[in-house]
Amino acid sequence: MARRHTIWIAIADGSRARIVAPRNEGPGFDIVSEMSSAEAHVPSRAISADRPGRTQESGYSGRHAIEPRQDPHQERKAAFVRGLASQLNEAAEQERFDELIIFAPPRCLAELRGTLGKGAHKKIKAAVPKDLTKLPLSELHRHLEALDQT
Repeated sequence: MARRHTIWIAIADGSRARIVAPRNEGPGFDIVSEMSSAEAHVPSRAISADRPGRTQESGYSGRHAIEPRQDPHQERKAAFVRGLASQLNEAAEQERFDELIIFAPPRCLAELRGTLGKGAHKKIKAAVPKDLTKLPLSELHRHLEALDQT
């Protein structure tokens, strides 16, 4: 018996992700995987609670704080998205899905697309810059129908 054509829908932001697939029988979606990062919800001020390092200019006696090069909050979100990409890359190599549809906010979507391997990248059918992480799965079909109309 031939394997059924499988579509995965990844719905993500920087701290939550769900991968769902249309049900084989009847309407609706089955959850393939869910991920959540408690760390990504922690405010930046709590992540770097220590005072920033200080430096002294050689030309005068003034001192000033050294700002971190990257926002630790954004780095944690990026790390979460890299973890999601790793999961999708592995599943693509194992041929667990044939097509991939991604819904994510613009920054998250760009990070995800930049981190996906060639195998997963080839399977992308649509990538929509929209945050649907709080959307009930029962309403997801409307957003998929909108894709078919474009």
